[in-house]
Order: sequence, then structure tokens, then C-alpha cells
Amino acid sequence: MAESVLSHALNAYFRNIKLISFFSIPMLVALLIPALVNTPVFSALGGSFLRTGSIPDASAADFGIIIISLLLSLYLMSFAIVNINIVIKSQRSMTSVKNEVVRGITGYTLNVFMLFLLGSIALLIIQLLTFELGAQSWLAPILSFLVWLPLFYAPAGLVIDELRPFRAAEKSFKMVFSKLNYFLLWIFVALALLVALDYAFLSLLPYRLGSFAAVVANSLVIMPFLIVLQTQIYLSKYTILD
Repeated sequence: MAESVLSHALNAYFRNIKLISFFSIPMLVALLIPALVNTPVFSALGGSFLRTGSIPDASAADFGIIIISLLLSLYLMSFAIVNINIVIKSQRSMTSVKNEVVRGITGYTLNVFMLFLLGSIALLIIQLLTFELGAQSWLAPILSFLVWLPLFYAPAGLVIDELRPFRAAEKSFKMVFSKLNYFLLWIFVALALLVALDYAFLSLLPYRLGSFAAVVANSLVIMPFLIVLQTQIYLSKYTILD
């Protein structure tokens, strides 16, 4: 079964690589925005991560910039994820990508953005509270992982089945455990690809250039494929599609 899902994901990715690559550009911009506006971020595994320990020392203006850049990044990320899901949905259902994208700008994207925003607020609160409690190294990852589970399949649920946001989050949480083998497969593939990506670029290039190249490759190749794999796992609940 795992081979079937991977095969479907690879086939869907390469069959639609031009559209998927095009819709991945907002994802690249989303990951670059925090660095471009000089927010306290660091690069790792092809992504940009906020240094939450720097937030208490930020001025009101700095905090405002962080919030605005976060909102813009989340919206662009939501837009990219939704459109990649639309491409896969259109391939399966033979619907028009153009019509679905236009419809998704005000519908799917806003719903995914809302869920991601709530998740980001929860993650920020977790980071700040565990920082104050001195438990950031062990408690924050556990709580953050639990927050991430309802968001994992939510975009696919919103686009494929047109579920309401909180119903999609609920279904995502349940599906993680009902298809635990696929969830673990996704984590394994993601870690393997991201670690290999980081190692390759940081070994071949100077740190700053290597980090930037990793972000670009992650945004345009690795993350889009992982989103396709997520969607194919979600579609596996329809056994007729396996």
C-alpha cells in the first residue's frame, strides 16, 4: 500500500510538474519574507523559523513587523498549498484548474489561512509559555506536535471534500491515527528529503548561500512533492483510487 501511495504521488507530481512548480512560487516568497524584512529568524532544513526567545526584547515596531510578515507568509503559503491540492483534485475529477483556482482564492485559501493562523497563534503561545517555564526543549515539541496534527490533512479535506474548516481539522486528527502507517511514511520521506537537501547544499556551498539554496529547493521541489504526497494519502481513503 505504501508503494501504491508513493507511486501515485510521484506520478501526480511529475505529470503536473509545470503547474505545481508555478503554484509553488508563492511558497518561496512566503519563506523568504521573514528574512527579507529582517525579523528574528534562522534557517534550518530548508525553512525559516522564528526565534521566539527574541520576541520579549522586541519593540512595538519590531513586533508589528513580525506580525505583518507572519500574516503575509501564512496567506501565501495557504494559497500555494490550496492550489497544489486543486491541481491534484482537478486531475482526479477532470475539473477545470482555472475555475477551481479562481474559486479557491476567496474560499479554500481563506479557510486554510484561518486554520494556519490559529495554529500559529497556538504555537507562539506554547513557545513563549514553555520559554518562561524553562521547559522549551522538551515540552514545546510535544505540544507543538499535537497542534500540528489537526492541520496535517486539513487543506486536503477543505479542497478535496469541501469540508468546513473545523470539520477538516477534526478529520485530519482522526485520519492521522486511522492511517498511522501512511503518516509515519510521510514523516520518514520528509525527514529523509530535507536532511539530504540540507546536507547537500551546506556541504557544497558556503553557509549563507547554501541555506538560501536549500530554502529555494525546498520551496519549489521538496515541499510541493510532500503536499502532493499528503493529498494522495488523503485520497487513499477512497479505496477505488488506490
